[in-house]
Amino acid sequence: MKMGTMNISLTPEQAEYVRRTVARDFGNASEFFRDLLRDRMKREIEADLALLQSTTPGATAGPSEDEITGILKTQKEVRKRLKHARRV
Repeated sequence: MKMGTMNISLTPEQAEYVRRTVARDFGNASEFFRDLLRDRMKREIEADLALLQSTTPGATAGPSEDEITGILKTQKEVRKRLKHARRV
């Protein structure tokens, strides 16, 4: 897999933290930042799943048949009016 390259700016304190952490736990800074990104992505996915699971149990996944019928009726009326307006 081809890897992209990015340059980042860090404060001296952040850079020192990265150096210490890489020396202790990682082979290089890229591995450290990839690990941070994986953790962040995992948290975002978990938050999205929690939101989905918190929705009303048994809620319909979309509009009801009556709502669809109403939408189609409105759409037909709008198209009819637009067609008439173009003729005028």
